[in-house]
Amino acid sequence: MPKHELNTLLEIKQNPSLTQRSLAHRLNISLGLTNAILQNLIHRGWIKAKRMTGRKILYLITPQGIARATNLIYDRFRETQNYYQYTKELLTAYLTDLYHQGKKRAIIYGTNQLAEITYLSLLNSPLKLHSILSDDPSKKKFLGRQVFTISDFTEKYSQQLSEKSQKELVIISTVSLDKLQQEIKRHKNIKDNLKIVNLEDILKNLKI
Repeated sequence: MPKHELNTLLEIKQNPSLTQRSLAHRLNISLGLTNAILQNLIHRGWIKAKRMTGRKILYLITPQGIARATNLIYDRFRETQNYYQYTKELLTAYLTDLYHQGKKRAIIYGTNQLAEITYLSLLNSPLKLHSILSDDPSKKKFLGRQVFTISDFTEKYSQQLSEKSQKELVIISTVSLDKLQQEIKRHKNIKDNLKIVNLEDILKNLKI
């Protein structure tokens, strides 16, 4: 409920003329749940309802509601920071273990938040960053580094890296593996030597 509370308070603060139906659409929740949230917020004194002409109701955030929204924003920020730090520590330990297994360099596949955490974790591990890949051809830079498309990478990779180099390399995927695996299958000389890990699956196991 705190997530819906915060989103509702912020929407009302920015747009007090919203109807319940419009609010439900913006929040992507049912009309019944929207009504329940509004009634709860009114009961707590965080918003107030002002009847306009006809059946139109204007919802206004109160000073107490603004204070509540501020507290919820801070809580969300703190949870995000805790997740960020915890995940980075788990990944650093995992990457260090890969290094002890013989891996020397890592490729990050993806340019999302998890890829950002992976990049920072690499900086704290013995592994070195080899390159960053993306499915999006318009993505040229990520964290100040050049981004390669999968096809560009596999063409260059298959020509330049020896079997030994391939065995020392690991691809850390932060997105779906489908496109990457399809592209790699076209290059028979690399698909058997290249280690690919799905980071979400790894994190689930590590957190258990």
